[in-house]
Amino acid sequence: MNIQNFVENYHTLPAAERKEGLSHIVKEGKLQTVYNQAKGANARAALRVIADTGNRAADFVRANIDGILKFLRTGDAKVRMHAAQIIGNTCAGEYLDDLIDAIMHEQTMFTLPSYLLAIGRAKNDRAKRFLDSYQLRSDLEKHREEEKAALDKALAGFIMRRKARVRILPTDIVMLASPNPNVTYAQCLDAGLLPKKLGRYIAVSNLTDFYDIYRLRTYTDAYIYLGASPIAELPSFLAQRERAVIQRTGVTGYRLEVRSVTHEVRLDIIKKCVAAMKELINTPSSYSIEILIEMDGDKAQVFLNPLTDERFAYRKKAIPASINPGVAASVCAYASEFFNPDARVLDNFCGSGTMLYERGFYPHHSLTGADINMTAVEAAKENSRYAHVHPQFHYIDCLKFTAKKYDEIIANMPFGLRVGSHSKNERLYKSYFRILPDILTDEGLAVLYTHEKQLTEQLIRACGRFDVLKRATFDAGGLYPAVYVLRKVK
Repeated sequence: MNIQNFVENYHTLPAAERKEGLSHIVKEGKLQTVYNQAKGANARAALRVIADTGNRAADFVRANIDGILKFLRTGDAKVRMHAAQIIGNTCAGEYLDDLIDAIMHEQTMFTLPSYLLAIGRAKNDRAKRFLDSYQLRSDLEKHREEEKAALDKALAGFIMRRKARVRILPTDIVMLASPNPNVTYAQCLDAGLLPKKLGRYIAVSNLTDFYDIYRLRTYTDAYIYLGASPIAELPSFLAQRERAVIQRTGVTGYRLEVRSVTHEVRLDIIKKCVAAMKELINTPSSYSIEILIEMDGDKAQVFLNPLTDERFAYRKKAIPASINPGVAASVCAYASEFFNPDARVLDNFCGSGTMLYERGFYPHHSLTGADINMTAVEAAKENSRYAHVHPQFHYIDCLKFTAKKYDEIIANMPFGLRVGSHSKNERLYKSYFRILPDILTDEGLAVLYTHEKQLTEQLIRACGRFDVLKRATFDAGGLYPAVYVLRKVK
């Protein structure tokens, strides 16, 4: 490998070639050869290469620290920037004073993020005090956004993820993301709340204790509504609500999520909003709360998720096709008027057991799960350690699990999307409907949750052994499966 050519062409090389070249330089002890080029016309490129080797260059940097520190005072801004990156990657704590002195004298704004990130890696009280007191200096919007993002990232290393302690005002509106608004609305009424339907959300007001909302199970997420804003005014809108967010949660580390836009637009919105907020700190790897921005025409709806929901804490493990537990709870609530308190209940597509665990919140005699996927069965058994009920789980093909009869069957049927396919489902569903009447007791109940709506309805008609008691569509993260509540006819 020609080190000089690698350094000179480094910025144009594909990522894979860069990675391979950096590994070769470290492994073969060629850092000195690279560093020698930093003393000539290739200073920018050579220091960039050393910076990109990260902590692997630590011993070399310490041995040559006097020369690296001199680069912090050179006339080339990019050289200074790469020198700060090198120190940050290898020995920031030992040379923190040099980094702070350098950033205080720095006049080229695009270099500031590199200094801030390097200072953050010092991980000591002096670094934190400096970052806490640091005032943004960039005038250009682009540079200011990058500076703020770097400051947040540097501070994030000092922020321990803490659970929010939510305090709300009676005037606050709590929005429940509902798989089926009718089901959630009815459960709110049963709980003595005053709900209002707003699209796929249920709005609840006049709560005195936010945690009361967790007594309900038929929703996926509970948000505190922060309001609506024209998209162009989102940064200032969020900046004006920082204090309200902190007062309601007691934490500052947050993650920003933007939905219903392209990836490029999402990144642009996040960058602008993060730059506008002064007290909240964007810590996407250790956040305590989430701020959700959902596009709604030319406006954005803004929600606060305090991430304090422990309703489904039993589900420690899941598989790719696992049902959202809030959806499973909604399915059970939807069918619950037909549940038998002495029922022997089977889920023969049990997956990680979520549907059975939610059925377990209603009276029953026994709960049994079966699945052809061993990983799923192991996940279901693991979840049983943390659940309020303890079903029996079996590793077996549902078509062969026919020795006993059950009073109820409740199942999340294969969608044919993440796992399987529609053609496989056609064969499986036809075989399943042939055995379904035989494994149900007389007038037994079947609750089938499926994305294969047309196929399921054809098979119900063709089978001729079931009455359809209820049918409804549910929202499952952009998919719209249906629940069929069937009664076996004599």
